[in-house]
Amino acid sequence: MGYKNNVLKFIILIIVGSTAASNLLAPRSYCGYQHTDDYARLTNNISIDEFPWMAQLLYNEDLKVNCGGSLINNRYVLTTAHCVNPHFGRFNLTMVRLGDYNVNTEIDCFKHGGYDLECSDPVQLFGIEEKITHPFYDFKERRNDIGLVRLSSSVQFSDYVRPICLPDNNSLQLEDDQILFTSGWGALGNRLNSTDIKKRVPTVFISIDKCIAHFKKYQKENVINENQLCAKEIDAITCSGDSGGPLMRSKKNQWEVVGILAFGVKQCGNEHPTIYMKVLDYVDWIKDTLRN
Repeated sequence: MGYKNNVLKFIILIIVGSTAASNLLAPRSYCGYQHTDDYARLTNNISIDEFPWMAQLLYNEDLKVNCGGSLINNRYVLTTAHCVNPHFGRFNLTMVRLGDYNVNTEIDCFKHGGYDLECSDPVQLFGIEEKITHPFYDFKERRNDIGLVRLSSSVQFSDYVRPICLPDNNSLQLEDDQILFTSGWGALGNRLNSTDIKKRVPTVFISIDKCIAHFKKYQKENVINENQLCAKEIDAITCSGDSGGPLMRSKKNQWEVVGILAFGVKQCGNEHPTIYMKVLDYVDWIKDTLRN
C-alpha cells in the first residue's frame, strides 16, 4: 500500500510540475499577437510595433548588438547557445534590450499616410540574471544550439514589447516553399555593417534533404541534423548579427517561433539557405528550464 501511495505521489508531482512549467509560458490568449494597422509594408523595414518580441543581445562594455532573441514570457528570452555563451573570448553577454526599432533613438516615431504620428514607448533594458545553454550543446558538431537568458527583472508588456508563442503538438508541419519570416538588425547581403532599423525578411522553407544537398556543394562536411530547419531568404540574406533570432510563422494572425537562427554557409547571398534550430524539438526542455 505504501509503495502504491509513493508511486501515486510521484505521478502527481510530475503532472503538477509539468503544469506549473506550462503556466510560466505566456498564455496562448496573449502571446504572438501584434497590431497590424500601421505596417509600412516594405520588404525589410517594418512598423514600430511589428514583431514586438524581438530582443537585442548586447555584449561587452560598449553594448554592441551581436545576436538576437525572442521574448517568450516576462523573464526569459529564447536564443542560441552560442549567443548565450560565445566561444570567442572577446564577447561577453551583458544586457538585453527590448522594444527597439531604430537603434539610434531612444523613442521611435512612425508616420503612416493619412494618420497621426505614432511614437513607441522607451526601450526596456535588462541585466542578465542567468545564462542557460542546453545540457547537450555541442559547439563543434553544432548540435542542440539553443539557450535561454533569464532577465534581471520582469518585463512590462505593451504594444511594443510582448512575447511570442512557442509551437505545440497541434502545430501544423512545415511544407516546402511555405512562407516564413525572420527579423533582426544584422547585415543584409554582403554589407559589412548592421542595419539601424529592425528588418522584416520573408523566407521560404525548404526540406532538410534539399538543404543537405545544397550544403554539400559548398562545404565538405555535413553539419545539418534532424533537430534543425532550413529556410532561404527571398529578397535578402540574414548575415552577421542575426544569430539567435526567430524564424516565425503566422497562424490566424498569431505568431509562433518555429526556428532559431543558428548558422549559414560561409558565403553570404540569398541563394544559400540558412539553418535554424527546430524549436518544437526543444519545447519540453524550455518548459522544464523555466522557473518563477
